[in-house]
Amino acid sequence: MEAKLKLAAMLVFVAPAILAGCSRDRRYESAVQIVRKEAIEKADDGSIETLDFEMEWDACPGDQYQVVRGGKDFAKCADKYNVGDFVPVIVKHYWDPRGYYRWDIEKVGDCDHAIQPDSQGSYEKSQECHDVQQYGRTVGFSCTRRPFKDLVARCPFLARQ
Repeated sequence: MEAKLKLAAMLVFVAPAILAGCSRDRRYESAVQIVRKEAIEKADDGSIETLDFEMEWDACPGDQYQVVRGGKDFAKCADKYNVGDFVPVIVKHYWDPRGYYRWDIEKVGDCDHAIQPDSQGSYEKSQECHDVQQYGRTVGFSCTRRPFKDLVARCPFLARQ
């Protein structure tokens, strides 16, 4: 009985330490193409205070877009990147306290991007579309915004579960 109590006491103190070392956060490297770059706010001297980058995940199947909004430090660093450029990115895939996985871009090229989970300017749009066929003819298309196996296999950071 005493051995069981010692084991239980040890688990109470050791288990949290072990679990604390386990992180659900993962980082991925990928590349995006910049499809829109827009100054949202400018200072009186003309310097950019807030910048939006809309990027397309060319390596991922379907249409995967991400908009990131950054402050003046990000805007100053990102000035060297233009629409059409392919830029490496670091993606953080992390557990959201609301019960699902999220992702955000931590770095665009060599520019740090502070993750702001509640930023109204940053968002992502993900969809896969396919033709709708009737009697051997294409009569339209259908799109879905849920990540599928093919997408998650090539771009695991887009997974939500």
